[in-house]
Order: sequence, then C-alpha cells, then structure tokens
Amino acid sequence: MLTKEKKSKMLEELLSIFNNYKVIGFIDLFNTPTKEYREMKKKLKDVNIKFFKKSIVIKALEKLGKQNLINYLPDQVGILYTNRNPFEVYKEVKSLVTYRFAKEGDIAEEDIVLKPMVTNIPAGMAIAEFQKLKIEVGVEQGKIAIKKEKKLAGKGEKITKDIANILQKLNIKPIPIRIKVSCLIEGNLIFGKEILELDEKYYSERIIEAFFVADRIAEKIGIITKYN
Repeated sequence: MLTKEKKSKMLEELLSIFNNYKVIGFIDLFNTPTKEYREMKKKLKDVNIKFFKKSIVIKALEKLGKQNLINYLPDQVGILYTNRNPFEVYKEVKSLVTYRFAKEGDIAEEDIVLKPMVTNIPAGMAIAEFQKLKIEVGVEQGKIAIKKEKKLAGKGEKITKDIANILQKLNIKPIPIRIKVSCLIEGNLIFGKEILELDEKYYSERIIEAFFVADRIAEKIGIITKYN
C-alpha cells in the first residue's frame, strides 16, 4: 500500500513529466504480461513509459487544469513521455508485437492452423488429445506426427480449453501482445487512436485535395494570391 509520502512523490514526478516533455501518452496496461511488456518497452527509442496509479494521474490532471483528458484514461494506466513526433512514436509502438500462449476464452485474431509436422511430443496418452480435436496424427520415431493440415480456430472464434492445451504442448504462441495507446497529447492537441491510425499517405492526399478545393473557391470569389 502506498504511503501518503510516496503518493506525494509520485504526483510530483508526474507533474514534472507533464511540464518537461513535449509529448505525453496514456497506455492501457490491462491484461499485458509484465515480462513481454518490458521486452517491448526496451525496443523503443527515446520513449519512456512508467506506471502510475489512476487516482494519482487524475489528481495531476486536475492540478494542471487538464480535466478533459480524464476520459482518455484506461483503468490500468501507463504514462508514455517523449520529445519525439507523436505520429512517429505511435507508428513505432504499433509495430512492436510479441506473442503468448492461448488461454481458454481468448479470441483468435487470425486463423490458427496446424501444418503437417513431426512434433517433440512422445507417442502415448497425448494422442487421444489430438484425436479429440480431429487432428490426423501418426507416430514417427517415437514422436506424434501431424499428418494433415488442420484449422483449430478461425479468425474471431473463441479458443477452447482443449485447443489451448494442444497449442501449449506444441509450443505455439498464437495470441499477440501489443502496447495499447489510448491517446497522445502534444501541447493542447489530443491525438486519439482513430487519428493516430491514419497514415502519412492519407494526410498528404487530404492536404493536396484541400489545397485545390481552396484554390478553386478563391478563384470563384475573386481572391487572387501568389498561390493561385
């Protein structure tokens, strides 16, 4: 349990981060395994992420007069802080992905398909587990061999306990783990996920389109400038 003194120090540290860094972000740490999260965090360049209790973040935002940002806070919040361009940072964060074993109830993001192969699982009782899922198997060199390609779960389908057990036995980690960004803030600008997802090509096309629309309007109403 955090003491009053520790809470005060964390609040001071958080206020210092807001005042000394160009870009601040809120990271959703819910259901993110610590080991995998740390591995991904190490790969970020000139980007820091630190965990703070949500109540302390709310207090900091209130002190800064930024109560409008409270709605962007996830339940388990990490604070990202950097001086880099927010779109570059988001692109880099989004590219980081690692994988974990499936658990019962997970949703498959892509089709989970077993290819024909000789496994490292000794032939024996485990054969029945494969057969239960209608996976065609045989025995080669004392090991269970998958004879025919088998789709265990389709994209968007829930993973069952039996499927999760087989995948773990095969050392297959099908569930992606990413650092989830709720929003990035630069000055008074708030970039939600829906804005950060827009790529550079989209922006450049929209800027060119806006220029030509403005140019046509200016000509029609008789405003002549060096640009048109």
